[in-house]
Amino acid sequence: MPASDSGTSEANRPRLRRGKPAESFGDEDVPGYSKPGVTATSSSPGGKVVETAVAKPDIKIIPAISDAAGPPPHSFKFEWLKGEEEDRRKQMIDLAKQEIRSYVAGRSKAQVTPKTTTRTAARKPQPAPEPILQNVQMTAYDLWNSNRPVIVMTATAHVPPLSATAAAHSEVQLELEYSICLVTYPDIYNNLRKLYSGVTDRFHLDVTPQLEPIDAVDADGDGRGELLFRKTSDVGSGWIIYRPTADKLWKMFDSLNPQ
Repeated sequence: MPASDSGTSEANRPRLRRGKPAESFGDEDVPGYSKPGVTATSSSPGGKVVETAVAKPDIKIIPAISDAAGPPPHSFKFEWLKGEEEDRRKQMIDLAKQEIRSYVAGRSKAQVTPKTTTRTAARKPQPAPEPILQNVQMTAYDLWNSNRPVIVMTATAHVPPLSATAAAHSEVQLELEYSICLVTYPDIYNNLRKLYSGVTDRFHLDVTPQLEPIDAVDADGDGRGELLFRKTSDVGSGWIIYRPTADKLWKMFDSLNPQ
């Protein structure tokens, strides 16, 4: 009985055999591969693949989305009238000092102090010390195209002790530096309305992060500006975008808390 080849000859199917093949296929050109024993060059298809992979190992693809029909870019910088900027700067500094005094008073109340059993004469309450502001920066933006500024001020501050006795027992307090970010908007009566006030120090970045203003941007393409800040908290640094409203800042984006 003849051996069956399972129809390989009729169907032009491959036939499996043992041993070395009778003919070599090494001389055939296969797209994307080089011949056996030949070094790949940049002119060969195989050489192009190897050269690209070795020469550019750190290629990163970053998607970018843009709106071709969006509004043209323009500056949101507010133009002050003569003498108006200095008046607003003084008002912002006074408000910033008030916010820092309130923050320091709140931290002092939160500290636990030991009670003394000796009776002392009643003392008059001493006024809170005047904060010393440094690195004051103030910028105004016309975010709503209304010719009314949204004012952003940042500063660092030190608070001197009330007395020499208090200074001897509060070395940490003396070295502590506070930072403040203040955002205001003049209301219909031309009084500054507080939209945001953030006072913090290096020990409380988990409660209130430090904000550094970067610029005003049109984040959603509606022609109105939003505020871009660099945010520093206890978990690191990131970016945050706020949309100013008539009462407060509304958070649009936070790279440290994407949800």
